[in-house]
Amino acid sequence: MEKSTNSKPLLSRHIFWDTDLHKLDFDRYADFTIIRVLERGAEPDIQEIIRYYGTDKIIATVTGIDTLLPRALALSKQLFHLSNDRFQCLKHSPQASHYSKF
Repeated sequence: MEKSTNSKPLLSRHIFWDTDLHKLDFDRYADFTIIRVLERGAEPDIQEIIRYYGTDKIIATVTGIDTLLPRALALSKQLFHLSNDRFQCLKHSPQASHYSKF
């Protein structure tokens, strides 16, 4: 699925408690946004990032990152039917999968 050309994603404020959503550049900080939503977002938030970024960008982000919280890992595997061998974070020590870089 390609990236949507529609407006910015409408995301729950609690996910970005430390960020001004009106000033956040969703394209420049796509990885940050995707990971944060998968770690802390509800179903509508997840649907918004899928709409905005497309599945290819989200899959590339979650599989290429070195660290990922267990919730984000489980959601990614379930939503996009990904196996453990696709995830960079699982190729490191077992500890690495418990922490996010964001």
